[in-house]
Amino acid sequence: MKFKLKLKKLIVAMIVFMMFITMTPNVNVFATATGLPGVPSIEHNQWEGDYDGNYDISWNLWYGNNATSWSLYEKVNLNGKFEKIQEGKLTDNSPGPQKGTIAIRDKAVSGTLYYYVELSNSFGTSKSKVVTINVGEASVTSKIFIKEFDIEGNVNQITVPLGKNEITLDTPEIKDSKFKLSTNNNTVINYSLNGNKITLNALKSGRASLKIVEETTGETRLVGVRVKNTDGSIPALPDYLSIGSVSESTKTDMDFWKDFSNDYKNKRMDVRYIYVNGGPGPDGWVNSEGGNGSRVKKYLRDSLQLGAIPFFVYYNIPAGGESWANDYQNANNRDYMKTYYKNLKLFLDICKQYGKDETVGIIYEPDFIGYVMQQSNTTADKVSALVDTAYETGILTRGQDPDFPNTVQGLVQSINYITDKYYKQAYFGWQFNIWSYSGTVVPRGLMHSTEFNGWENGREEIKKVAKITADYYIDAGVRTYGADFISIDKYGFDGAGEGNIANDPKNSIWLWNADLWTNYLLYTKTLHETTNLPVILWQMPVGHLNSSEDISPYTGQRFKDLTNVKRNFEDSSTTYFLGDTFKPGIGNRLDYFKGNDAKDPKVKVNGDTVTWGSHMEEVRDSGVVSVLFGAGVGDSTDGVGFIPEFGNQPTDYYFWITKVQKYFDNPILLKK
Repeated sequence: MKFKLKLKKLIVAMIVFMMFITMTPNVNVFATATGLPGVPSIEHNQWEGDYDGNYDISWNLWYGNNATSWSLYEKVNLNGKFEKIQEGKLTDNSPGPQKGTIAIRDKAVSGTLYYYVELSNSFGTSKSKVVTINVGEASVTSKIFIKEFDIEGNVNQITVPLGKNEITLDTPEIKDSKFKLSTNNNTVINYSLNGNKITLNALKSGRASLKIVEETTGETRLVGVRVKNTDGSIPALPDYLSIGSVSESTKTDMDFWKDFSNDYKNKRMDVRYIYVNGGPGPDGWVNSEGGNGSRVKKYLRDSLQLGAIPFFVYYNIPAGGESWANDYQNANNRDYMKTYYKNLKLFLDICKQYGKDETVGIIYEPDFIGYVMQQSNTTADKVSALVDTAYETGILTRGQDPDFPNTVQGLVQSINYITDKYYKQAYFGWQFNIWSYSGTVVPRGLMHSTEFNGWENGREEIKKVAKITADYYIDAGVRTYGADFISIDKYGFDGAGEGNIANDPKNSIWLWNADLWTNYLLYTKTLHETTNLPVILWQMPVGHLNSSEDISPYTGQRFKDLTNVKRNFEDSSTTYFLGDTFKPGIGNRLDYFKGNDAKDPKVKVNGDTVTWGSHMEEVRDSGVVSVLFGAGVGDSTDGVGFIPEFGNQPTDYYFWITKVQKYFDNPILLKK
């Protein structure tokens, strides 16, 4: 009986044990690798159309012998060599999966990059296939390499000392290459070519662009050339009164600038500027053209390649339509201002990374202080703005950085301080408005004061208003923390765009004769002397006065008249600044445009023909160091681009760009 009971207990115990074994889940037992690591797959997330320098490289070993370490190798362009750029340790859990993702960030130089991953263990190594990534749109087509400079990619700009410099070209994908060279500035460089060897002669400090064409395939490489000063330092703005232009990085604009020539059909330019606008919302500059600031990055690359100094008009307190109410509302919107400061920091970081040690100009917030002065009825230190958002975002730190107040004055000062803190290389200043004064002014605006109050009294009024304006902007903080210049515009539209005014310019607001431009230079000079800062004139219209006697180098005939309709309006800015002989024509045009109360020796009349000499010397004497021309609104006359609607030419029929090339024959030197 006892034996049977023991037997039953034994049988029950065995059944329970077997049930336990059956119910226990299987657990894989990992062993160490028994051979070479499996071959990993590799991929990236730099999709077609995305040429930014930020992407991830991912690898995956799905199953098999594991690795105990990984390495990522990179090669820049076909003529480069693979080099290990990152590595790490791994745990061997053979035959389980292994994977990794490596972040590649801030590639600022254009080029084609090649990557592969190597996995290693005690048995040896296995390699993935090679993946290819393009950074910068130029790299998609550029197959011409400069051996001495393309170490990290297709550089946008090379910097050389004065004298002879030897350069070697390489085209690993093209056999028996044959090259052709050209430049947009033969006062800075010339060259000789022997096979794939260039002797680059740096004639004087400054900037130029070198175009390299491989003739058998048409492959083209554009690279900026920057020539150092005699002491080896990097040149800043030119030592003459420089000229700039608004310009997008569109194909129509870029093809225009790449059209080099040895005559007056050349497209040399000292400065390019672009608007960085739209505010901090989803439609702003950060998210345009691919996002993450791609618009600014591409513009910097293109400008350097063209041998032009890049300028940005930073215009983000208004998001869309601008007005005093809109600006005030945005400056006092906490979420808006938090993103505003974050985007400002991003903008400065991009300029620093992509501009490197080049001069990069920034004109801050046009019209903003002008609206405050005109409509707030008080000083900038009494108008609210949420500057504390700069500290909430971590851009500034209380106790370490200055404690800026929640006012417009604090806002201006904080922007200057942030610029100086994060991007000391910046060349920056604030824009002034000639309409900002809210006191008693004459009809049609301040510059018309001499028409209503007499020559002497009118000019005294202009000087008085200019000084009041300068003092207001100074009190607002525009000179603080190393600001380099002030900027003044005229108006964002050509003068004849003001209704049906072309035949009645005497009653216009903006279609000025030489006397009014003389008044404008007085206003400019007074601002310059009061602020003690140099002046950059910005957004000067590119329209000109009709019936020019000048001959177009493109047609061999007199320049075609503007029609005074959309994108084809007259203005007198190009005529005044760069000089011309013209027939004013019907209505009161002759009497008005030959007017000369200023007794200007450069204004001459011969019957129905008027000559205005170039006034660039007078512009220089008013404290101006650079004049930036360009359309301010969409309907303005455009001096840049191969525009299909106008026969693949600028809407002014090349008048402005031709005058600029002639000016470069004998530019006005700045006073030291």
